[in-house]
Amino acid sequence: MTDPQPSAAPHAGAPFGAMLRGALAPSAVAGVLAVVVLAVVRGADAIAGGSLGLVVSLGFFASGMFLLSRLVRDANPTAFFAVAMAVYLGQVFLLLLVIIAFKDASWVDGPALGIVAFVVTIVWQVFAMRALRRARVPVYDLPDGPEERS
Repeated sequence: MTDPQPSAAPHAGAPFGAMLRGALAPSAVAGVLAVVVLAVVRGADAIAGGSLGLVVSLGFFASGMFLLSRLVRDANPTAFFAVAMAVYLGQVFLLLLVIIAFKDASWVDGPALGIVAFVVTIVWQVFAMRALRRARVPVYDLPDGPEERS
């Protein structure tokens, strides 16, 4: 008796998993380096704000990719769009709550938080697109037979 083999065809959420795996580590390294540089340039006060920017940015992007990789199992464009918009709306509300929570915190260096968040955002986008290009996930169905010309 043999076990059935899992399907080799990628599911609709596969690109998001590949993008998450490809972007998380480089973004974390770039964020830590930005915190260290800001601590040297702006002083020790920048460590807390920069670290908060790093954690919030990584959490924002990673949670979105993770949720999309888990929730998008159907290639139906309408379902994909609805799930993507719901995840994005949830991220925006979460970010709003973080901003409100730390708005009046004296220990948060605002420019350091913004700079680190910007660095993490740029590195995340570059490496997520790089991972997507290397994943080679088909975005359309290949034809079954040779194409006929009329």
